[in-house]
Amino acid sequence: MKKTLLDKLNIPLTCKINRKLFKKQFIENFSLNMNEKKIISEDVENITLEYILNKDKINIAPFRDEKNDYSEIAFIRVELLSTKRLKKLSNIIQYIPYPLIVVFADENKICINISPKRINKNDSSKLFVQENYFTKWIDLDNSNKIEHEFLERLKIKNHPFTNFYEFYNSYLDKLLAFNASHYSGRLSQNANTKEVLREIEEIEVIIRETVSKIKKETDIRDKVNLNIDLKKLNEKLEDLKVTL
Repeated sequence: MKKTLLDKLNIPLTCKINRKLFKKQFIENFSLNMNEKKIISEDVENITLEYILNKDKINIAPFRDEKNDYSEIAFIRVELLSTKRLKKLSNIIQYIPYPLIVVFADENKICINISPKRINKNDSSKLFVQENYFTKWIDLDNSNKIEHEFLERLKIKNHPFTNFYEFYNSYLDKLLAFNASHYSGRLSQNANTKEVLREIEEIEVIIRETVSKIKKETDIRDKVNLNIDLKKLNEKLEDLKVTL
């Protein structure tokens, strides 16, 4: 059997599950609306629970406080038929009620999703997704130097075994550093990386919307004002990139 990316992280075999999760299980066990059922049916080829890490399988302590429950962590691989609704599909996969590290695979290309979860105040037995983070697509057959280094850093030996909260957040930190590298050209992060990346994403959306408006605008004065706005947005974007 061909090794997946998750197999290459050198997670102990004691944690290996390799259990198929059937689409029917998601439809029957979670309250999916019609659109979600359509996404899980049409966009997914296979879902595999590849590894579960808990205190019985690996020497990492569970962590729980009033906001967080990191008693165990699961690594899941999702083979795709379509990537068009990836973020909506991720929301469905994240209904699984514990912290997940998800690898979406489109043939030889992969995208990693990490979504920190918090305890539901109204029901302490349930978790809800606090934030969603995705890498850009990586072609495993044609990865560049930074992509290769990032994938090497994901190996289990490069993460703290203090507790599962620290362990999980170490993966998130490396994902954020990788996303920042698209602007900085290096795998590094600082205390502001998460917030700066969020601002960059928001500004890039506004830039795309402004460019679209410019193309459609027929009034010369309004077109000039939009171009001035676009110039300011691009300047702000460049200033943010420098801070990474």
